[in-house]
Parts: sequence; structure tokens; C-alpha cells
Amino acid sequence: MKQADDYRAKIRLWAANPKVVALPSGPPLPRFGSRKFASHEEMNRWKQALLAQVARSHGANR
Repeated sequence: MKQADDYRAKIRLWAANPKVVALPSGPPLPRFGSRKFASHEEMNRWKQALLAQVARSHGANR
């Protein structure tokens, strides 16, 4: 059987020759100190604001 006729040949080829590719590093996070929150909702609001700030400053569409 030719490999062109075998639909699983590509997967077997990839499994036989694995290639590890490193992910690109993400944007640096701003420094922030230890914080205490009164509730999970307060912590989640702070976290969303921090992530929005990182996305604005480093471009979310890259």
C-alpha cells in the first residue's frame, strides 16, 4: 500500500519523528505586591483589570 493511500501515514510519521517546538514567551507582567481581598469577586475584578492593562500595553492582536 502506498503511503498516499493511507490516511494514518501522516500521524504515524509525526509520531515516529517528534519535534518539540518552544512556545513564544508572553508579555512581561507588571510588578505587584502581596494583596489581600475581601472576596473572590474583588480579586477577580482586580485580576481582570490587570489582564486588560497587559493586553492594552502589549497588544492583544499580535
